[in-house]
Amino acid sequence: MGVPVICFVPCCSKKEERGGTATRPYQWPPAELCTTWAKLEAARAGMAHCVDQGSKPTPALNLYAGNFYSVPMLKETAVRLIRSGILRLFVISAGYGVLDALEPAKNYDAKMEGPVAAYWRSQGLVDIIGDICLRLEPNEVYGFFAGDPSYSATGSKYRYFFTAGLRKALQNGLEARRAGCFYRSEGRGVSAILQALGECFRDFASTEFRSDYPGRASTAGLSYGGVQIGYSEIGESRDW
Repeated sequence: MGVPVICFVPCCSKKEERGGTATRPYQWPPAELCTTWAKLEAARAGMAHCVDQGSKPTPALNLYAGNFYSVPMLKETAVRLIRSGILRLFVISAGYGVLDALEPAKNYDAKMEGPVAAYWRSQGLVDIIGDICLRLEPNEVYGFFAGDPSYSATGSKYRYFFTAGLRKALQNGLEARRAGCFYRSEGRGVSAILQALGECFRDFASTEFRSDYPGRASTAGLSYGGVQIGYSEIGESRDW
């Protein structure tokens, strides 16, 4: 039996090196993802020039300190659900490709756009994300991203990698009860949008992923300040 819920969230430029390691209630990678892990490690080597090798390894959830991650009780809620076995949380990272939320990482300077996004695309990040979704056999998969789901759009490509990876997993046999993305449907300002997405993740997680939440976001939207958060279900036939 797989994990009940997997969520993917974006990284951010603001980081705080706190050091230490998290005691994980599971092994990463699990045996079924060893091949995927080897592919990810090889791809990470190509981004080593962006990583501050002298910085203190810090669990990813603690390393990131931007607007998404500064939402009150977001980190505490995520850790509680991870430790209870309800949630697996992954960060799509410009420096590391994808990070388990409790995996130690070092400070780095990279954005998932331009040549960096092109690099991760060439290294099969879509396949890696798809394998994570498929092999861990979740009941539900959710992303929380701004931006466009297509690769051709300007700006960051976090939502593209999540959407394309999840769609590949569904095409390859993932039988999730629900799989989709929470996204900014209205509102402006990078900081405000990321904070709204963080608040949406925290609120949804605090309900232990209550089934009516995505429907509310899809039909009426969820309002956080001046930002409206929508929800889009992702399926095999969806043309992104």
